[in-house]
Amino acid sequence: MVLSWRHPVPGYDLKLSTSLQRFGSGDPTSRRGHQAFVRAFWSPEGACTLALRQNGSEIEAELVGAGATWVRERLPEMFNFLPQELPWNCPHPGLRQLARRLAGLRVGPFPWVFETVQSIVLQQRVAFEDASASFRRLVMRYGQSAPGPLSLKLPLSPEQWLTVGLNRIQEMEVDPKRAQTLLRVAELGLNPEPTRLAATRGIGPWTLQSVMGFGWGNPDAVPIGDLHLPRVVAEFFGHRPGGDERMLELLDPYRGLRFRVIQWIMAAAHARAF
Repeated sequence: MVLSWRHPVPGYDLKLSTSLQRFGSGDPTSRRGHQAFVRAFWSPEGACTLALRQNGSEIEAELVGAGATWVRERLPEMFNFLPQELPWNCPHPGLRQLARRLAGLRVGPFPWVFETVQSIVLQQRVAFEDASASFRRLVMRYGQSAPGPLSLKLPLSPEQWLTVGLNRIQEMEVDPKRAQTLLRVAELGLNPEPTRLAATRGIGPWTLQSVMGFGWGNPDAVPIGDLHLPRVVAEFFGHRPGGDERMLELLDPYRGLRFRVIQWIMAAAHARAF
């Protein structure tokens, strides 16, 4: 099944807003181009490959696979953003400048929450490069070909994670603790409820809040327990690093859009690094 969809999204920047939706440059389940993003994932109705393109102020989508209808019905929600503007009296000139320069970076929900949870669990306590390499090996070994003309692979479905099992997950350089958490998450199914996810052993504040932001599109999520984030936020605001407590103090004036502020700051830090 091939379906199409088009919707005006004024002020939106697809490239910026999906920049962290790939699990590393070698992610076999997705591709990025100039104002284009393609992702293969599982829906309750089956596999789907979603290709998004930006044409001026419009977003065009093409959907392929058994899950295409289910996903298309949820695309309006994906681009129905809550107000995410800085307070008019924001005291920080650097943040005001970032908000103007990166205004097209919007925080919204994505229809691949299960895959987001799995990718974040894989990043627990290890370097991003190591986590993405384990993900790539798992998908290349056990994933199926994605629907559509591109040579993409589907990520593992909940049933596939459970079939692969603990020992074979660990063979991909995933330690037992993360491997067990991956299987517990798989038992929750494709659309885990936030309360059930929070109650799952191995899911701490950092994982839950990361999923709230990157998966469910909560513009106020704050990942607590990140190794680098408190330092980056503190340095942006001109303070010495002081851990999570200090970071929360600095972000407190922006309650309601702290995850959006974090994304602005991280995007600026990434640009400086390169």
